[in-house]
Amino acid sequence: MPFLQAVLLDCFSNLNGERTPYAVFHLLNGKKSAQTIQDSHFFKIGRLFQTFPFISREAFSREVEALLKAGLLQKSGPDACVVTEKGAALLLATGRMEERFPYLDGLKYQDSANLFWKRLNLITQAVSNLVYGNKVYYPVQRDPALQAWAKNWLKQHAKSRTALAEHLYREFYSLFSGSPPEKPEIFVLRLTGAGRIGYTITQAASALHLDPVEYWYRYLHLLHFMVRRILGDPETFWYLYQMLHDVQKALPMTRSASVTFGFLKQGKTIAEISTLRGLKQSTIEDHLIEIALTVPDFPLNRYVPKDEEQKIIRAAADLNTKKLKPIKEKVGDVPYFHIRLVLAERMGRSGSFKLFEK
Repeated sequence: MPFLQAVLLDCFSNLNGERTPYAVFHLLNGKKSAQTIQDSHFFKIGRLFQTFPFISREAFSREVEALLKAGLLQKSGPDACVVTEKGAALLLATGRMEERFPYLDGLKYQDSANLFWKRLNLITQAVSNLVYGNKVYYPVQRDPALQAWAKNWLKQHAKSRTALAEHLYREFYSLFSGSPPEKPEIFVLRLTGAGRIGYTITQAASALHLDPVEYWYRYLHLLHFMVRRILGDPETFWYLYQMLHDVQKALPMTRSASVTFGFLKQGKTIAEISTLRGLKQSTIEDHLIEIALTVPDFPLNRYVPKDEEQKIIRAAADLNTKKLKPIKEKVGDVPYFHIRLVLAERMGRSGSFKLFEK
């Protein structure tokens, strides 16, 4: 089975027919909507968020159709698919993504990891050319803002080009010594230096005799491992930490939701924030869903009365579902927003839906 199909099958296994197939497409593309972020938490597939942004809608549909034809997926309704017994057995044999890639966490690390990689690749190229005395070369990253950041970083840290190169080497060595989760070559092959252009994804995959999609996920796995190690030990990885600390968010929420969170901490109401920001009230409500999923001690009963909260919890437990429509049908005259917020707050609080069990 192609590696991409294994990734898709893993996602469908977690969704268990409770979302349309395109929920998986939006997850892998990293669509920063309240629904996709909510699904990432609810179905415990946040590790795959934004990890395959290259796939088009058409290509995704073809892969799903291939899984259906192979008998690994089957339709469970007009807009849903579930993994078959054959598909479940194959997943068990190959291993789930969380088992194969324990450090991969797209929801938490992917945004910062992408920028960290670009910074690190540009700095590595610059330091390598400094050591070899090359003053003229084409920067591997063409973004003017990124180049400006690199020039400023080098001014602050490059007291000696040789010393800087040695410091970076030692930090790389510390990262990759011991037992890294992937071969260091997976990462090193993509770095650019003096007289050497880093490999593309396809070239690196070919050099390592890997399916390009599998190579990509192994590369991300190693990159997320690096980010985690660097953030957890800034003293050992001091120089690498300086490339990363300002881009890693404490809370994995969208920028717009973060702005709304700031207003909430000032005591503003949903209606007031909607007016102040010039956004629809429904958009602000979407932000609250994100906030409830990520912020400890979210004040749920400021927005949902206690009796409604209990009614929603009982309905979710009785129906054993995260689907909004059946819960709405059972609780009656309760806004969808309140149902979504209760589900989000409980998920954020416990990390699971065990609290919904009767």
